[in-house]
Amino acid sequence: MITGHWDIEFTKDGLVHDEHQVTRLLDGLTDTTDTTDLLVLAHGWNNDKAEATTLYDTLITSLEAVGLPESGPGSRVAVTRVLWPSKKFALESLIPGGGAASATTANDAALLTALQQLEQDPVLLGDDGTDPTRADMVERAKAQIEDLDTSADARREYVLQIRNLLDPSQAHPDDASQEFLDLDPDTLFQRFTGEVPVLLPTGPGGAAGNTSGGAAFLGDLLSGAKAAARRIANFATYYTMKTRAGAVGRTGVAAVLGRARERHPQLPIHLTGHSFGGRLVTATAAALPPSDAPLSLALLQAAFSHNGLAQRFDGQHDGAFRAVLAEHHVNGPVLVTHTKNDLAVGVAYPLASRIAHDNAAALGDHNDPYGGMGRNGAQHTPETDPTEQLLRKVTPTHQYTFVPGKVFNLKANATITDHGDVANHAVAQALRDVLRSR
Repeated sequence: MITGHWDIEFTKDGLVHDEHQVTRLLDGLTDTTDTTDLLVLAHGWNNDKAEATTLYDTLITSLEAVGLPESGPGSRVAVTRVLWPSKKFALESLIPGGGAASATTANDAALLTALQQLEQDPVLLGDDGTDPTRADMVERAKAQIEDLDTSADARREYVLQIRNLLDPSQAHPDDASQEFLDLDPDTLFQRFTGEVPVLLPTGPGGAAGNTSGGAAFLGDLLSGAKAAARRIANFATYYTMKTRAGAVGRTGVAAVLGRARERHPQLPIHLTGHSFGGRLVTATAAALPPSDAPLSLALLQAAFSHNGLAQRFDGQHDGAFRAVLAEHHVNGPVLVTHTKNDLAVGVAYPLASRIAHDNAAALGDHNDPYGGMGRNGAQHTPETDPTEQLLRKVTPTHQYTFVPGKVFNLKANATITDHGDVANHAVAQALRDVLRSR
């Protein structure tokens, strides 16, 4: 059973907004002496608290519906629900006009929307905060739009203003963000000018909606300088969110859980994140010191590189969070859901391939150096265990055999319909068995 839940709100810098929320959590864990586990939930790209809390409520309801154990591990679960100022990374911005190559009006609108989102810098989830300095940089970028086709100076100024919004310390080879910051602006425009096709599944339940089977190339099929400008703004939004998710996890959530561990040193903790929340909880795990107390990780359609946990993914570099596994920060199972039905992750990450000038035919798939975790699972990760490879339906019921210290890539083409479909019973069934794994 769920013994209670506590919401904790964090600022964009990872600070606790209301210390009383932390006090209530810590007191609640102490008062509920028979709690067996602490489940930590982190939402992804949402605009307001209502979306985040609906996700949490639905997932908790699904978890109870699939049946927690009556006793032992995972039987009495306290829940901490993280609220943090993420931004909407809408599919309409990634695929204007539904992918039509002639959707120039939709592209222009999506470009302005993407830039307006970059202006906003809310301190808390749901705020409308706009930082004057950021707004000034974005306005300077907007002023270049009409000259982008004809002027190298306009393209350079546009890129420089967008880059000024970003923290260069967060660049990493696993998502081509270092190239994004370093490339000559005109070269960056050239690489983003062409269409970004993505190989998507077809057939019953497939993303392309084609019942004949096979596959289809969809995605962002627009070309030209304004399409490139929109992609640059979208990548900057991604970069901003990855930076923020890391700060909230590393600075805020890890500190709160450290305080919980001081009171309850052996309490099993299960970090569960959706979308950019997957990066948030992974950053949390990286910041927590290794311990013999159980710590697991569940990444639900995670919006970060599929090489994020990798060992020498290109023969030279480890993923940004390789230490989570290599240094045993997580000693429980790691669950990763992934599906080609996730258009948001499936289209967002091939942008990195364009930055790196990798023109592979099926951008974003598992062979692409810059695919997304929520599309392909954890790649080049030696801890991957092949004994569980599917996110199974609940009819018939299935009991997973998750092993501590191993990574389980669960393909969810038949059980997750899109990026946000992570609170259903199939997901809850797998999460239930993470909770009971020791």
